Amino acid sequence: MHDPNDLYDTTFRLFTLQSPFLMGKTQRAIALLSDQRFVDLVTNLHYFERRYDAILAQHNEQRDSMASVRGTRFRRVESLYYDYIHDQSTEVRSMLNLIGDQ
Repeated sequence: MHDPNDLYDTTFRLFTLQSPFLMGKTQRAIALLSDQRFVDLVTNLHYFERRYDAILAQHNEQRDSMASVRGTRFRRVESLYYDYIHDQSTEVRSMLNLIGDQ
């Protein structure tokens, strides 16, 4: 892990991915560790803020006004899923407010 890092404990631990058969995995690990959203807390929170907003916006666009009356087999699961996304979105915004970055 890169230091400084807001998301992960950077205490030294041996981490190797070197093998002629695993070069793709090595490159993937390097790419992940080079992405700011995996090492910077504010960048990570903004990333998830955008993801959750997009999911909720798409859900609102697809909402059928008669769905609550007609129902579907998955209405309960769908409701739980979107409630979870909404709660996570609220939590991310709360964290950004605590940090002072909006």
